[in-house]
Amino acid sequence: MVPVQYRNPETDEILDRRYEESVPNIGQRIMLDGVWECEVLYRWKCHPSCCVVYVRPVREIAREKETAAA
Repeated sequence: MVPVQYRNPETDEILDRRYEESVPNIGQRIMLDGVWECEVLYRWKCHPSCCVVYVRPVREIAREKETAAA
């Protein structure tokens, strides 16, 4: 199991922390907190003690939310 921190690439805010079977691949879609579907942008500082993974909301979902709010 690998400890992974999921972060916002713009603010460096930690969005979620958990143990994964393996490090997520770039472009892979993941669920954070069981609510947000996010896409892995890139990984940073992957080493045995922790892996930092930067993610963004999936574009289609983010675009739908913006349209619904307008």
